[in-house]
Amino acid sequence: MKKEKDLLLISSIFGILYVIFSIAISFASNNLFSDNMVLNIINISLYVLGLTSSIIFIYLSISKTKLDNKRGIIFFCSLILFFINIISGILGFIVYSKENKKNMRPLPTLEIEHNYKWYVYLGVFLVCMGIMFGLSRLFTKRIHSIGAYIFMLSMLIFIFRKDLKRDFSYFKKYFREYSSGVFKIYGISLLVLAILNISIRLYTGLDNPTNQSALNDMFKSVPIFVIILAVIYAPIAEELMFRGIFRKFINNKWLFILTSGILFGLAHVIDDFKNVKELLFILVYSSLGCFLSSLYYKTNNIFTNIMFHFIQNSLAVIGMIIITYFPNIIGLI
Repeated sequence: MKKEKDLLLISSIFGILYVIFSIAISFASNNLFSDNMVLNIINISLYVLGLTSSIIFIYLSISKTKLDNKRGIIFFCSLILFFINIISGILGFIVYSKENKKNMRPLPTLEIEHNYKWYVYLGVFLVCMGIMFGLSRLFTKRIHSIGAYIFMLSMLIFIFRKDLKRDFSYFKKYFREYSSGVFKIYGISLLVLAILNISIRLYTGLDNPTNQSALNDMFKSVPIFVIILAVIYAPIAEELMFRGIFRKFINNKWLFILTSGILFGLAHVIDDFKNVKELLFILVYSSLGCFLSSLYYKTNNIFTNIMFHFIQNSLAVIGMIIITYFPNIIGLI
């Protein structure tokens, strides 16, 4: 327990120093307060929540309180600190994951069920690719595109209906065990993706690949549509498509992880890139796909992947909201 408490103490120190540093920089540049009252309230709220979470971590680290009884508080404070200072948040989530593992049951052994022939699953994948990169380009009205995507999701759910029913039953029963594994792999993926993103952006001078820039522009005009697409539709459809389908006929661990991960990366970049250097972003998306594939190979429960994907896209949406509506906050967090 001493190591976990030390991590909480380090997390709190990073959190407090970051808030103090941000306030000092803002004060020095005369940017501490703006003319936007809502923005000022959000900034102050972030500072207060960050300092409060850090103080709670300090208390937990020096008190005799058992951390396993404070998992909910640790998770909530880690979530707050993550949006203020990623390092503090990740350290908090590491402690949460360690405490969550105590007295946990082993994960159930789930087998891959082959309800259809392998070529049926492959055919469904090809149809989905055709809809995503072929038919969707022919539609001139958004309502037609929405109809095509609804058809694709309905087809995937129908094909995987038995798997979804079984996996959801186990996911509810072993939620604590599954979520612990999800947060562990997600934390590692954040670190890897951050390194790759920063390296590629420094090398290419590009902020985002074309597909992400297009999504950011779409968010400005139809934010609700993008939110539904990112946090509800994509986690279900893409996980069934790239993880669920390929796991049905690729048994080798590394062949499955690499095939699923690379195709996932290609699908997110290759369709609409405008600069050859953008292809380097395939490494980012493929790495994310490989993390998702490794999680699915470990659990054989598609809802662990949906949860991972949901968290990833939800954070991305929060980022788009901040960039679009509160751009001045970026310099503070």
